[in-house]
Amino acid sequence: MFKQVLLGGTALMGVAALAMPAHAGSVGSKDTMSVTLGGELRFNVGFADQDVSAGRGRGYAFSVDESEIKIGAKNTADNGLEYGISIELNAAASDNSAADEAYAFIESDWGRIEMGDQDDASDRMAVHAYNILVGRAGADGDATDYIQFGGSTISSPGFDSTSDDTKLTYFSPRFGGFQVGASLTPDSGVTSGTGGLLDTDNDGDFENVIGLGANWEGKFDEVEILVGVVGEFGDSETATGADTEGEIESVGVGANITFAGFGIGAFYADLAEKGIAQANRTAGQDAGSYYDLGVSYSTGPWGVSLGYFSSTVSNTTGRADSDVEMFSLDVAYDVAPGWELTGSLHLAEADNINGAVVSQNNDATALIINNTFKF
Repeated sequence: MFKQVLLGGTALMGVAALAMPAHAGSVGSKDTMSVTLGGELRFNVGFADQDVSAGRGRGYAFSVDESEIKIGAKNTADNGLEYGISIELNAAASDNSAADEAYAFIESDWGRIEMGDQDDASDRMAVHAYNILVGRAGADGDATDYIQFGGSTISSPGFDSTSDDTKLTYFSPRFGGFQVGASLTPDSGVTSGTGGLLDTDNDGDFENVIGLGANWEGKFDEVEILVGVVGEFGDSETATGADTEGEIESVGVGANITFAGFGIGAFYADLAEKGIAQANRTAGQDAGSYYDLGVSYSTGPWGVSLGYFSSTVSNTTGRADSDVEMFSLDVAYDVAPGWELTGSLHLAEADNINGAVVSQNNDATALIINNTFKF
């Protein structure tokens, strides 16, 4: 449910470098493309104490939170055009699919085009507060693996209705600090293969989803600033083929400021009526809104940050709103090259997590210790 942010903070200017996995090593590829091989494994030890523990086990757990092999390949044509591919393979024992992301790219002075299974432009250009947090980045980390938020609340930050569904994306070059991006996803339920040719137009997914993003970054002495606005728009597909469910009309705006090891961030998103049935929209329900705030400090191998996340979903008439508030304290330490040790403490208060007339509330505390290994 939670995804690692691929573009965050001032790293957004490096969108062209994303085709190559971080910490990757070259393995060669004769005369076609230069190939890099990398990967990541995260192991969590987590503890939780909460009022509503149903579905969250015995109060503690071990988990392989992520296990991936990352393959990149690229080359440059005689005319200067750069091209290549990026593939992420799931490697955990419980994974049911082999690939996470798989796309090709073409890049020139006119910008960058990506083709395949990858997050859309709105998700990757959103300037979230958690971009400046350390470790597992507060609410964007692993809190919902341990805390019961129910099915009605907005339990996670993020700005992507299409995830790694097959799409076409364009990122412009950066001019005067400005950059724009756009994605087109024909169907939010289709990944690779011929699914896009065979998929019906009435299966409850979203179609013709357009993801848009624009940002500006600048530097004034030691202060670096990144601000951005994103939007996502798409049509609903229902069992009857009619647009009786809420369409995607999501917007978000955020900013990050970094200076002398310190970071400050804020982001706000309104998800409007995405996926809400007509009857429920008439009765006052919406898809909700959320905002997150963050501050951090890093020096040498150490980093510490404090994040705040708040979301609200308006339920139908006669039912209280579903609200979430969560404070997250993260500490990170680079033990050795390719090995990061982090700790996250989450304090959460969730009201009406069942979205019912008789509300079910949950107060929770979770402590998660994570070892991240990258190669």
